[in-house]
Amino acid sequence: MSMLLRSAPLRAARALPVARQQVRNVHFENVVDHTLPTNVTNKPWLAIKMIVFTTLGFGTPFFAAKWQMSKSGAA
Repeated sequence: MSMLLRSAPLRAARALPVARQQVRNVHFENVVDHTLPTNVTNKPWLAIKMIVFTTLGFGTPFFAAKWQMSKSGAA
């Protein structure tokens, strides 16, 4: 039985193709100002989105820690 278990992974590894070309079904135009998922031509709106994104991303752990400490009565 152990001989069968030892040879099974070897046969499985040999059955896999060596190199396979991946096919992607998407096409992106490489045009200036159209490669980002947001509109970068409206500078004030972009600045607001970036500020909100960084504030939420950076501040969330601190807000969570403050909330957990206030629940325990430590702060």
